[in-house]
Amino acid sequence: MPSLIGSSLAMIIFLGCAFALLILLNSSSSRPDGQPEPVPAQAEPVARQFLTEREEAMLAAIEQILPGHRIHAQVSMGALLRAPRRDGRKASAADRNSFSQKIVDFVVQDRLSGSVVALVEVDDSSHVARRDQERDAMTQRAGYTTIRIPVRAKPALPDVRLALAPLLQSRTSISAAEDRQAGDA
Repeated sequence: MPSLIGSSLAMIIFLGCAFALLILLNSSSSRPDGQPEPVPAQAEPVARQFLTEREEAMLAAIEQILPGHRIHAQVSMGALLRAPRRDGRKASAADRNSFSQKIVDFVVQDRLSGSVVALVEVDDSSHVARRDQERDAMTQRAGYTTIRIPVRAKPALPDVRLALAPLLQSRTSISAAEDRQAGDA
């Protein structure tokens, strides 16, 4: 019985101290007028320009050159890629974080099939060649073709058409093959 009384007494003392500490902490966070300290507000997000002027001009040119496609701007790589499973385990957040916050300037999508035809990157002074190569290799392993529009290219139709030439040539050969098949039927 004495051990039960001793443990009960210890519990009462502990609870009393905890209560006193809570009162002390609460009173220290109050202003002299007894009002609690205001919680500092988080900084409000600020809108930013969605596309740079160059990207807007490039988008207009790409849309004009590829009218049979949907062009999506500023697409997260997390929407295009998923992290692979390794050794039978689920993909980890760290695997996904290696690409999910990266942004692709433009995604070219076939209107009929919905498949992604190409990724288009508009290079500027912020691009680092080594990182771009690593990024292109990663998207290529996932089955995507990346077309890079170099810094020197102007957002004029001839320059953009030249940059998109590989895509236009493959589309032309596909269309020609479809036309031949239709003629044979």
